[in-house]
Amino acid sequence: MSGSSQAIKNMLSINLKQRDDSITDQFHRILMMKVLMVAAMVLGLNWFHDSITCIVPGSAGISAGYVQQACWIQGLYIFKELEHETDARPISYYGIPKSLTTDGKYKNGKLCGMKDRARQANEKCDPMEKTFYLQYQWFPLFVACLAFLYYCPYILFRNVNSDLISLKKEVSEGTTDPSAVEKLMKTFFSEEGSNRVNTAMNMALNLLVKIAYIGTNVLAFNVTNLAFNGDFKNYGSKWMKWSQIKNEDAHAYARYRDYPKPSEILVPTFGMCEVTQISNDVKVNYFNTHRFVCEVSQHVLYQYTLVILWCAFVVGFVVSSLGLVQKIVDHIITITCFLRQGGEAWKVYRTLTLRECEYLEFVRRKDLVLYHELVQQIKWQRVDKFNGNDPRGLPVSFQKLHNQLGDQNPALTASAPMLPQHPMMHLPVQNMYPDLPSPAYHQEAPSSPAFEKHQEAMADQRNN
Repeated sequence: MSGSSQAIKNMLSINLKQRDDSITDQFHRILMMKVLMVAAMVLGLNWFHDSITCIVPGSAGISAGYVQQACWIQGLYIFKELEHETDARPISYYGIPKSLTTDGKYKNGKLCGMKDRARQANEKCDPMEKTFYLQYQWFPLFVACLAFLYYCPYILFRNVNSDLISLKKEVSEGTTDPSAVEKLMKTFFSEEGSNRVNTAMNMALNLLVKIAYIGTNVLAFNVTNLAFNGDFKNYGSKWMKWSQIKNEDAHAYARYRDYPKPSEILVPTFGMCEVTQISNDVKVNYFNTHRFVCEVSQHVLYQYTLVILWCAFVVGFVVSSLGLVQKIVDHIITITCFLRQGGEAWKVYRTLTLRECEYLEFVRRKDLVLYHELVQQIKWQRVDKFNGNDPRGLPVSFQKLHNQLGDQNPALTASAPMLPQHPMMHLPVQNMYPDLPSPAYHQEAPSSPAFEKHQEAMADQRNN
């Protein structure tokens, strides 16, 4: 017993650490899965040690052990029409008539037997519907399968977000070395890898993960409801209302109540079982059918377990819905954060995919210095080059024009003083790009002889 307690304790323990998925996802794949696994283990231990016990009178001429085993295999049943005691419908337990020979009812509701004392069919008696209960045979395994079901969306999450998980490992090293920044640029922010179609697919799959958690709760709830004859869907709410009733009224025996317990409706602890006795020897061929009342004590544990599961499924549905809303809001916040930083940030954002924005937002939360380095590199790689600006000191198109024209037509160089001078030509690189991370960008760019002559002519013009 102590070993089982320790196993349950270890199973319920949760290590507090940073994980790849969100807190709403962790609620399902960790907490819900652990609760279901513990429930499956407890139910399994009870499954091995508990059994069905039936009332077998000595006059039946049949072994009690055989009856109990046969009833466990065949299942127990009740008549749901017999919810509580009335004058026309006397009962012994919920769903069980006072006389086991009564299995039908007349038009006026009074109970009757489908066969009379002479074993002839009673045509005026309509049969009552039997509801069978065999959940005790497979319920522990069913709960274990639900636990695995709650882990399945995380498998999809790991496959969809393998790149983001890799980025977290890179950033966790906490280095801003130029080689590390260059590695991040090539791996996560390269122009070749910036595919908006793949990004849209990735975004859709991430939303699908959130929807999968919602679907898991809905599926688990509905499958459980189906497994318990449609009585599970309102079980939690009915049980909470019943728990507020006065103790004497709530726990009175079925014969003395004018309403059934919610737990009895879901999984009754008493039921009927029919066992056929057949034997044959040289002299006698014996055939007889017995009807017994049996108790299923493990159903008491199921009743409390199902209350917990009902509440867990409802809470899980709310949490998973919040997870979907959170994911959508995160995308909106990521876009808003870039827009609030001004026009330059908007220019950078226009060149990024939403997935790359998620990369940057994660880096910003973990390392502001590294975030600054990456933004500047992206700005140079995608914005400045796109606009035709050379961060080494001059507009690329303006310098390229003078170099090409001067080299190809020296006569044009003489008229260079008459050309208007670009206002950015005399600004040092520190003024144009004050926060460039790499000192390599501050080196002077080589220029052609024609361009140098043009510069000298411009200087002479200013001096005169």
